[in-house]
Amino acid sequence: MIEDHIYKKILGALLLLPVIRLLFFKNTDTSALKKSNIYLSLLVGGCIGLLSGMIGIGGGIILSPVLLLLKWTDQKQTAAISALFIFVNSVAGLAGQFTKGIEFNNNMLMYVVVAFSGGLLGAYYGAAKFNQNVLKNVLGLVLFMAAFKLWFV
Repeated sequence: MIEDHIYKKILGALLLLPVIRLLFFKNTDTSALKKSNIYLSLLVGGCIGLLSGMIGIGGGIILSPVLLLLKWTDQKQTAAISALFIFVNSVAGLAGQFTKGIEFNNNMLMYVVVAFSGGLLGAYYGAAKFNQNVLKNVLGLVLFMAAFKLWFV
């Protein structure tokens, strides 16, 4: 079994691949999108779930680059899918914490409200205000920060 710090280094390195693609290759042609295959989708989803569970990070940070690299979605579609995926995972994680007897205090409520508000604001700007190039740059930056965190924090 590979140790946790090695997993994080590997994942951080893998996240740099879509960062390079997003930030240094400016093609935003959506006509080259491919139709997803249900069996490959299930395999990819299972691998993302297994890997994110073993490493202890949310699967959305893995899902986004995979969708883009396989050319199943464009940046706006990826942002929408990832937002929903991360929301559902967050609710499931919070529900799991309640089963362990965690007490929900005012600070936690504030975190939930701020995170939910930020998610709504991000979804609005991503869907209605930003074009594909802005989303590519934002996603590239977020993935770079995640890779940096995995490597150095």
